[in-house]
Amino acid sequence: MDEYFALAKKLPEPFRTELSALNPQIAAFVQEIRLRVGQPVMFTIKGRLSPATKYLPRAGHCQKVPQESIQTCFLSLCRHSAYAYEEELAQGFFTIPGGDRIGVAGTKGASGFAVVTSLNLRVARWVTCEIPADILRQLSTLTGGILVAGVPGSGKTTFLRSMIQYLSQSDHVFSVVDERGELLWGGSSGLPKDRSIPCDVYTQYRKADAICMALRCMNPQAIVCDELGTAEDAAALEAGLASGVVFLASVHCDSAENLEKKPQLVRLLRTGAFTTAVFLDGRSRPGTVSRVVAL
Repeated sequence: MDEYFALAKKLPEPFRTELSALNPQIAAFVQEIRLRVGQPVMFTIKGRLSPATKYLPRAGHCQKVPQESIQTCFLSLCRHSAYAYEEELAQGFFTIPGGDRIGVAGTKGASGFAVVTSLNLRVARWVTCEIPADILRQLSTLTGGILVAGVPGSGKTTFLRSMIQYLSQSDHVFSVVDERGELLWGGSSGLPKDRSIPCDVYTQYRKADAICMALRCMNPQAIVCDELGTAEDAAALEAGLASGVVFLASVHCDSAENLEKKPQLVRLLRTGAFTTAVFLDGRSRPGTVSRVVAL
């Protein structure tokens, strides 16, 4: 069963039944399910928005989502325990078991969202992509850090997963810092048996804390982590470099030129943790490399 259906079944009725009626051939390409107050339910397919009713003409409740339905869906997805996701929600999202990230928008209250007006359900799939030959050579020897850059939705997580899978076929010791719970939800035990990944996974720990724990206890040759950007992240990388660790990580950035324009990224580059940057093509072709740059 495609991961789309597993996510749809976590929604309350009537959305569960209506969205679960989607043709499996279409479902395999759905990247996101978007619910907004007063608007039709939308799918993101190949980086573009499309009304769900285009594929589900009988889905009457998907034509216009009322406010109370958004709140009901929000509570259902967080299993009526919003407080359990308080730290993540402060950043505008939460990740549910299975690795699906739920983006949240609305009105701020005294402690979190007072009113939820939008939900963006990102379908988590174990999808890998082609890795350029020169990057494979670098991974096989772990001679330098690799920074994966791209806009949101360009496949940074997919590319990191592909590198993780490649490393899993070698004798390298590596750790995965999965702060958002999207790379390897629940560790490698959460994957199908044929995709088991022999590594140490820190799920939903702050990156800086998890990197320090890995350095202290797991003696990794490489650490994989997603979405770097803070001064705290840079400090953790510096500690890792002093221990001889190679980092494979991702950042939000659309071009090599902009790497040098964003202060938070400039500090990351100055750590010397990365020798290569891989830029991804964009939303329409997730995981596709457009440029490889030596740093």
